[in-house]
Amino acid sequence: MKRFPLLGLTLTLGTLLLAACGGSAAPAAPAAPQAASNLFIATDMVEGSKNVPQDQASLRSCVLSSRFPRNAEIVWRARVFDPVKGDLMDGNALSAVQVKLANGKVLDMHYAAHPASPPGEMYWTASWVVPKDQPTGSFKYSIVATASDGRSGQWQPFSVAASLPTITDEVLPDAPTSG
Repeated sequence: MKRFPLLGLTLTLGTLLLAACGGSAAPAAPAAPQAASNLFIATDMVEGSKNVPQDQASLRSCVLSSRFPRNAEIVWRARVFDPVKGDLMDGNALSAVQVKLANGKVLDMHYAAHPASPPGEMYWTASWVVPKDQPTGSFKYSIVATASDGRSGQWQPFSVAASLPTITDEVLPDAPTSG
């Protein structure tokens, strides 16, 4: 039979330490988790249809993007979830959902079906037409949701230039208005 003197010494030291510290061999029960109160926001951005040349509409409109020409429409889409129930929150459950741009501009988001006809999925949207004189480069923004009961949540993209929306040198011409 082989002897393991170090193993015995280790077990004995461990037992002595537990006894000296008043500990027990059983781990303490974890603290009860606190109920989540911050709202959860899932979001993306697409180029809207405003000022997109007709021959490019199917390639550019409502397609995920982070690069936008000047005079293009940026559309933010979001879903807000209650972290306690897991439910999607609509206009009755939320008092405000807003996109906050780094330049101080605030865009109110609206809850509706997309597309409107025939009715599609329900989510929050806001849009902004990039000014023709907007500087090129990336910009920061956040989305903030506030529930009717006062709870709130905030979403921000990673603060890395490649993750942020970027305004390019291209300038879309104004689309003709139908009349």
